Amino acid sequence: MAKRIRQIQSDFLDVLDFFTSKGIITSDPEPSIVPTAKRIHRLTYSLIWWRFRFSRGPQNQKVFLHELASDALQVLPQALMGYQKTTMFLVRGIVEHVIRHVYYSDHPIEFQRINLEKRWYIPIADHFTYLKTHPLYANIEKKFDAVGRLKNLHQELSLFVHGMKISHMEMRPGLRKIKLNQLIFARQADFIRRAAESSNFILAVFHKTGLLKLHPDDQKVVLLTFPPKARRVLAGLS
Repeated sequence: MAKRIRQIQSDFLDVLDFFTSKGIITSDPEPSIVPTAKRIHRLTYSLIWWRFRFSRGPQNQKVFLHELASDALQVLPQALMGYQKTTMFLVRGIVEHVIRHVYYSDHPIEFQRINLEKRWYIPIADHFTYLKTHPLYANIEKKFDAVGRLKNLHQELSLFVHGMKISHMEMRPGLRKIKLNQLIFARQADFIRRAAESSNFILAVFHKTGLLKLHPDDQKVVLLTFPPKARRVLAGLS
């Protein structure tokens, strides 16, 4: 087993001990909880990983990787405590930070404007449009549609965040009703899987030169979150 993968597993055990000590997870949880938590941990670990490998550039290139790591870090504890809408909000944030990282890495002037001008901003829809036509993604989108997948996921998550339909609402009447639901927890894990595989692919394409300079074990942190088709597409890029 690769050294880096063993480190992820060891980190999960430390995280599990921490959550148990804080009462976030019981010492004898339901059988499906720990495997699902382990899956979410591996996915969010891969998203946090980018901050510690590719955030040494100027502010417009690193700030969204820092925020990506911050949101990814909070996903698992929020999900374990039963906060469904908060978890969906964080996963949606992950998607937005990845899209903005690519956009503002290419647009330092616009980055200055969003931080200096109070009423100036670029809608997230425009960021998706930019990536769709970006030279790095325009052609490979036909082979693995990571941008399209993230856009669809963002729309789905927004329904939960804004409670657009009754099926997207929680309507909890009291604090005691905020608790972990195994079925919802599993569904959240799938949302995180979708976010991680496409987000990591977009970042891997954008940072391909730097990614290839890393040790193969280190690369596996993100590559193992890809579906097979995405790995083939990335390997085929010149």
